[in-house]
Amino acid sequence: MTPEAVDRLRIEASRDDYASMARLARALYENGAGPREVLRECYGVPFPEEVFAVVDAGLWSLDLLADFTNQPWELAVPPRLGGPVEVPDAMAAVESLLLARDPDLLPLLEIPAAHPGEGRRIVCYRLEELRAGRPTVFCLTAEAYPGTGVREDEAVRCGDSMLAVLYDEHAASLRSLEEEWNSPWNVGAGSVAGSEVEQARASLARVEELWRTAEGRQGA
Repeated sequence: MTPEAVDRLRIEASRDDYASMARLARALYENGAGPREVLRECYGVPFPEEVFAVVDAGLWSLDLLADFTNQPWELAVPPRLGGPVEVPDAMAAVESLLLARDPDLLPLLEIPAAHPGEGRRIVCYRLEELRAGRPTVFCLTAEAYPGTGVREDEAVRCGDSMLAVLYDEHAASLRSLEEEWNSPWNVGAGSVAGSEVEQARASLARVEELWRTAEGRQGA
């Protein structure tokens, strides 16, 4: 693609229009850029290595306690790995809502509620923080029931990084399952199975592995 055509795509690209961002990302990949360059170009800030550690591990195949957003994740997946997809999934509605409220927020993932009736948490970067080289993440609360949207909460700092938050979430889930598993009342319908505990341990180990990879790359 010619430089002039790429320049036109830069002008047309807007975060509230996923298709325009995906077109720009694909053009940048076509011209030899890698995921780090693509995200920097699309959002105007450098991204921490934890993002690329997750993408390299197989973003959509990871069995974690989180639902990933379309942006920035899809744009970080090069065409040789099947990205960026042309049509975003349902998370795009939440992304657009938060963008309209606070353009400095960049939603990353949604952590499902641990218990019925609780709100889900949406974990975000702030572009201002990324610009300063900090992977700090901020959380908002989504309503507990599907289709009711995101509460009018202010985004509050919830961790030093996305993987730090995911680690805490998985560690808490494992502790809860182990407590239920070891309880004398863990019998009958709805009881915790040993396979659930093992799966939780494996997921926590996966997050630890991703975290180590990201920290190793960041310090290189």
